[in-house]
Order: sequence, then C-alpha cells, then structure tokens
Amino acid sequence: MHKHKPKILIVDDDSTICSMMAETLKDEGYDLFFAINGQDGLAKAISIHPDLIFLDMCMPVLDGIGFLKEWKQRGISPCPVIAITGYEDDLVLGECFDQGIFSLIRKPCHPFEIVALCRRYTRLTEIKKRLSFNVDTVAFLSKQASTFGLDNIDEQDLIEALPLPVFVKNKERVLIQVNRAFEEFTGLSRDAIIGKSCEDISSDKQFVAQDHESELSLVENRGVSCLEQMVTERSGKQREVIVCRSAVISGSSNDWVGILGVLIDITEFGFSSFKKQLAIRYPTLSAREREVANLVRLGMSNKEVAHQLNIALCTVEYHRAHLREKLGLKKGDNVNLSTALLSL
Repeated sequence: MHKHKPKILIVDDDSTICSMMAETLKDEGYDLFFAINGQDGLAKAISIHPDLIFLDMCMPVLDGIGFLKEWKQRGISPCPVIAITGYEDDLVLGECFDQGIFSLIRKPCHPFEIVALCRRYTRLTEIKKRLSFNVDTVAFLSKQASTFGLDNIDEQDLIEALPLPVFVKNKERVLIQVNRAFEEFTGLSRDAIIGKSCEDISSDKQFVAQDHESELSLVENRGVSCLEQMVTERSGKQREVIVCRSAVISGSSNDWVGILGVLIDITEFGFSSFKKQLAIRYPTLSAREREVANLVRLGMSNKEVAHQLNIALCTVEYHRAHLREKLGLKKGDNVNLSTALLSL
C-alpha cells in the first residue's frame, strides 16, 4: 500500500509566490495544486479535498475572505487554512481568524516558514483523520455487535479483520472477546484474557478498564468516549494510545449489554510531552482543560471536541474560554487558540 501524499492547495494570483512555493516544496513529498483566485480555489478544493490550503487574502474574482465564507457556507470537509497577507489592518486580520484560518504568514514569504507550516499542519490533518477513523470504527463495530450479539462468530470475524487492537467486555466487566491485534499488543494469549475481569488481567493493562459511572454515561448518551493513556506493550516499551469505547445496546431489548473498545497508537505524535509541558507552564489548568487543549491543538472544532470527549458543546465553549484566559489571550488580540497552543 502506498503512503498517502498530503495534498496542498495554493490559492494565489501572484505567479512569483506560486513559483517560490513550488520550488520550496518540490522535494517535501506533497502533491501541489494551484488556483489563481478564490473561485477557482473553491472548485479545486471541492474536487481534490486538500490536507492544507495556503490562501492569499487579496485576489480578483473572489478574495480570501470571500473564499472562507463560501467554504464555511458549503460545509466542505474542513482542513487547515493558512492566510497569506500583506495587510496590517487588525480588523482585516481579526476577520481572517473569525472565518476560521489556523495561522497567517506575511509577505514576503520565507521558504523555511513555508516548509515548517506544511510539516506541522499536514501532520495535524493526519492525526485528525486517524482519530476520526477510530471513532467511526468503534461506532460501526458497536452497531454490528448490537445486530450479531456480543459473542457471535460473525462479529469475531469482523474484529479480526481490523489491524487495531479491539476488546469487548460485558456489563459485569468481564472480557468476552479480543482480536489477534489485541493479543499481540498486550502479549497476553486469548486464554489468559477471555473470562477474566478487567482488574484480573494485569495491573498494567488498565486501559481496558474504566469506572462504572463513565460507562453508564456512555450508555445514556449513546456516544463514543476517547481517553489518552500510557500503556506498556508486549516488548515492555511505553506507548501512548487513545482508547475509544462505545456502549453495545441489544437490538431486540434495547438493553445495555457491554462495552466495545478500540486502541490507536499515537506515540509518534508526542502528546504526552505536550500535556506535561502544558501542566508545567500552566499549573492552574484542570485535567479536562488539558484534554480540550490537546484536541483544539489538532484543529478540531467545538463540535468535534464535544464528540471526542463525550461532553456538551456548551461545556467545550466554557473550557475554551478558560483556556484563553489562563494562557493570557485577550479578546480582540486576534490570536487563534489552536495557533497559540501549537506555538508552545
């Protein structure tokens, strides 16, 4: 399988800047696409689904602000947008951030800055895709489990086909299913897992367990819960994973019958170091505020953060406001929260 090449769309009517961007990024492993105005840029964005967009603010036909408004109205799949601007007007820059840009660069553009931003934001897009895939996987498997029954052989075939570690436990917190990927990750055989309670498996495999109250909340909300944890894999190496859980509801009786979990390894992205740094630099941040900060740092919208953490949208907005305050960001300073977190 070929590795996905990130797609970068450059929307600018200045041929000099487009040539500089093409030359700067030619050896970086990206697929580059160009548009000469906002209207052309929208058409190409709809067609290619870019991972990152560089957007000039001053263009003919449709300018950058017009592009952003149209982009938002059409509900096109979001990706990071970096504004290219020569404006110094705070009102214009404030509108750019209000319309959802992630960052901005001023003309003349410097090649090293272009490369750094591309590496940072295409990486964030990749993380978002992985997280989204994992949540969708849990939701899909949970639905299938409701249809088949938790211990049905058809569902076992389904989870075996996944490269991600998967576990299923009943409401008595006893493990009743795992796949081969889970065995390989933990270093435990299926015989050592099936029929054992979460606590009996091993003290260093607590990512399987979650407090009963949290699991009941999953049942009530019919959502997916995601939690970052450090775990010890088979080799003894410390890894960081996101554990996503979903309640399995019986299709016939509508009763809660168990919890299904999927793991995704995010060690390579250095989440732990970021959270530790955040805790050290801003000790007044709560654990939930650090969780919200992590996901905002990935460029997630409030709605996406609420879905990931299984909390209300108004709660996310509350935590974002507190994050801005504790990070020293003031209203009207035109600093995007995700940009501020990325700069830490």
